[in-house]
Amino acid sequence: MNIINTNGHEDFILLLHIEISHNCLIRNVKDEVYLRRGDSTIKLTDEQIQVLKVDRPEVSYENQVVLESSIEDIDEEMVNMYKNSIGAESKDNIEVLKARHFLKEVNGSYHLTNAGVLLFSNDPTVFFPCARLRVIKYSGNNMQTGENLNIIKEETFRLPLYKLIIEAQKFIRSQLRDFNHLNKDGIFEKVPEYPEFAWLEGITNAVTHRNYAMLGEHIKVFIFDDRMEIKSPGKLPGLVTLENMKNVRYARNTKISETLVDLGLVKELNEGVARIYEEMNKFFLDEPEYIYEDGNILKLTLKNNIVMRDKRVHETLQKNEKIKNNWDLLSSVEKDILRFINDRSEASTTELTKYTGRSRNTVLSYLRKLEDLEIIGWIGTSNHDPQKKFILKK
Repeated sequence: MNIINTNGHEDFILLLHIEISHNCLIRNVKDEVYLRRGDSTIKLTDEQIQVLKVDRPEVSYENQVVLESSIEDIDEEMVNMYKNSIGAESKDNIEVLKARHFLKEVNGSYHLTNAGVLLFSNDPTVFFPCARLRVIKYSGNNMQTGENLNIIKEETFRLPLYKLIIEAQKFIRSQLRDFNHLNKDGIFEKVPEYPEFAWLEGITNAVTHRNYAMLGEHIKVFIFDDRMEIKSPGKLPGLVTLENMKNVRYARNTKISETLVDLGLVKELNEGVARIYEEMNKFFLDEPEYIYEDGNILKLTLKNNIVMRDKRVHETLQKNEKIKNNWDLLSSVEKDILRFINDRSEASTTELTKYTGRSRNTVLSYLRKLEDLEIIGWIGTSNHDPQKKFILKK
């Protein structure tokens, strides 16, 4: 890059992008191998070196060329976002992808690499059907089938990885609940079902570090009443184990990880998993649980402590004198209606009908009783306004 230096003379800056060495371990003159861990450098034992020798070939998967792909498959918007993140706005899209080895020329035609497809193609599942993320929300604490099928909402995302994470984040956020909690100052405040960093980091890690060479499985996110499960195909990479994953960092998909770092989604230091534990602790929730399911599926479980949440809701409702004095006179459905309104600050008849599973007329009779007891009121243009919402009276 040609520049004028501080002395007013013509000069230049040379930018060297050093590629990670694939399929080999780098040794010094003493035949030693070192691994970066956070801001430290750790000398590996012979046993650890053997583990890396087995795992290292997985990295080359990202650089394999997908001959079925072409420049027509490139998501130009995604490339432009990437160029902005690395300060290459003025550069040609093709040249940037070539320079970063996401695009290679074979027999006179350009083709994306595996990493290029996953990060910069319009729909990676055209080439890798399992490179998708599916979110399913259930009613209750268990998965049921057949006549008892209890799926409330589901969505599948087939996008370049950055967009996949962002869109999944938006969808999951819309499916999680915020709860009203009366704080020590007597003011209602919103308490999220889970700390957002915990579940978003869990999903980002699954997308970044999953084994994309493992066919037949895709990333799944299950949302139950009492927990969220994030399932990622493949075991932990390299020297990372279930026991040391809070402290040891090793990226299976180095190019994907590096690109998502550039785009601002992934932290370079290994603070992500450790912070998931910290955030759950701050919310007084159980520690996150990592286990292997069926041998090759890494499952992260985040529990929302529904018992404590219901207790907090009950305590909040009991601070209302009208509710406290009439609580024993209310049916279980009427109590559920009050909890629902409390959770959301306000609720329509349609929402309450869907929530309780009762008919509209039945729900209206419950609401009239609660109004007569001066426990709830409504907001809207008139009593017959179809958009009116019911609220708790203070």
